[in-house]
Amino acid sequence: MDSRNNDELLDQSGMSEDEIYAKLKENGLRMTQQRKIIIDIIAHEEYSCCKEIYVLAHRRDESIGIATVYRMLNVLEDIGAINRKNIEKASCNGRCCDMKGGCTVVTEDSKRIMLSEDDIQEALKYIMKKNGYANVDEIKAVLIKQ
Repeated sequence: MDSRNNDELLDQSGMSEDEIYAKLKENGLRMTQQRKIIIDIIAHEEYSCCKEIYVLAHRRDESIGIATVYRMLNVLEDIGAINRKNIEKASCNGRCCDMKGGCTVVTEDSKRIMLSEDDIQEALKYIMKKNGYANVDEIKAVLIKQ
């Protein structure tokens, strides 16, 4: 799925947002603010993977954890509102990648290299020191220009 075509997730089920809300209520789920945020992101935002949905949701409400997002995606899939396989097959655009848990580096020939958080820290410290930044402790995050 192309990340510019997220409505395909909701369109494939034939459910509108209101129908999703009704189906969730029918299944005994309260419509919390966190759930509304996640549904709104799926319906209206550009994203390319489940973790990116979490990043977008967490920016709107810091109380939203990754487990909340995955549980909600499971519920939405169970009621037939989305097909999560379409999300997971999309290419990550990098907005979701942070230092925690490491990252995957994709080379020009599409080779994927998994790096741990420690690997990233070590590589970045080496580069920073090489470029004259001698007092580098722990690097909190790397912002990727898109």
